[in-house]
Amino acid sequence: MEEVIIAICDDLEAERIGLARMVQSYARQHGQKVRLRLFSSGESLLAALGGREPIQLLFLDIYMPGLSGVETARRLRAAGSDLAIIFATTSQDHGLDSFEVRATDYLVKPFRAEDVAACLDWFFDHLPEPLRVLPVYSEGEWQNLILSQIRYIDVYGHQCRIHTPRGMVVTRRGLDDLEAAIDSRDFLRCHRSYLVNLNHVEGIEGSGFRMDDETLVPISTANVNKIRGQFIDWTYVKAWSQT
Repeated sequence: MEEVIIAICDDLEAERIGLARMVQSYARQHGQKVRLRLFSSGESLLAALGGREPIQLLFLDIYMPGLSGVETARRLRAAGSDLAIIFATTSQDHGLDSFEVRATDYLVKPFRAEDVAACLDWFFDHLPEPLRVLPVYSEGEWQNLILSQIRYIDVYGHQCRIHTPRGMVVTRRGLDDLEAAIDSRDFLRCHRSYLVNLNHVEGIEGSGFRMDDETLVPISTANVNKIRGQFIDWTYVKAWSQT
């Protein structure tokens, strides 16, 4: 079972700790592997996410000094974050803000264990593909890379380089092993040395995939027609699933 990282951001320590205990209790009862990260402000949360902190679910207080929860959520979305957000508030009168930042749900204070459990039930039952992570060992430590943020992986020497918007992560895991661990229809082996995330492909240009960072990832010459067909099929399926 993969570990899920859940963050709680609330300026009130008692409410942070109380909610954390409810989440931990739920995880124990349901056999979920959870790691908690606690933040006292939107600023500290954004600073952590600016590094390599792959949070997948966020309980976010709306009313905080400095950056409000809504403004924090706006900045997360503007930075491309796909994490699930559950607002914590004293009122449910935030419909427009919720729509804008794609909030999953609301928790009304004071928190009740059954309401927290209902939110977590939904999250674990509907953990979306963009929130899945790939654990890799790099530079002397384990890192959990969010799949949706991986543009492509290539082989360099006896190592694999994982390219993300936040930089490159180098690991000694083989490409076959990484492909099996990812196990996602969004990733396509377009060359013996390249695995590409089709969500980051802008289109086919010549004999390669043009990525959203302008990189040209090569397509195997021997299988070019097959790979082009797979990309077209994926595009149709993706469009159909979003209608």
